[in-house]
Amino acid sequence: MTFANHQVALDTLPRFTEVEFHELDPHYARVVLGIAFVFQIPVFLFVTGLLFAVLVPNTDFSLLAGGALFIVVLCLFAFLAWFSFKSARVMRYALRQHDVIVQSGVFWKQETVQPIRRIQHIEQHQGPIDKRFGLYELKLFSAGTGHFTFRIPGLDAGSAAGIRQFILNVQEDGWEEDEAPATVEAEARPSPDG
Repeated sequence: MTFANHQVALDTLPRFTEVEFHELDPHYARVVLGIAFVFQIPVFLFVTGLLFAVLVPNTDFSLLAGGALFIVVLCLFAFLAWFSFKSARVMRYALRQHDVIVQSGVFWKQETVQPIRRIQHIEQHQGPIDKRFGLYELKLFSAGTGHFTFRIPGLDAGSAAGIRQFILNVQEDGWEEDEAPATVEAEARPSPDG
């Protein structure tokens, strides 16, 4: 047998820009921002109180320096809240015949492509806050790893159920390379607990 390693012409590759990415549910970014504020406000108050408790007894500490320090800490926490919100807004996903793609990143873009055939299992989660807004999260576990490859948060019930069922159908039935998969239409089923 003769070893061959032919070069691939770059102009024959599929165009990744032609992939249609889907945005997450609009409520998701607002939920992330709300959670950021709920957890950051107590930390902000604690840090500010601690800084003033340490610095105010010092006679060299002026009111102007205290105000500047307060503004710096406030700007830092505002940036962290904005970053959480923006990270949720820029996340996208795409489902193709053979793979799932998740695109994320505010400053540094990241695209993760997971072949469907390599998905060991998929989990659908809904926490208490997600439940309030009708959101779901899918976690895709790659074969050979003990943790999820990536997650798709902020999905509505129909999208989460449809993606999950499509992946399960591909894993159970499979198809030939030249065969297109059937479209999966899934209805959202209410959970037994309400």
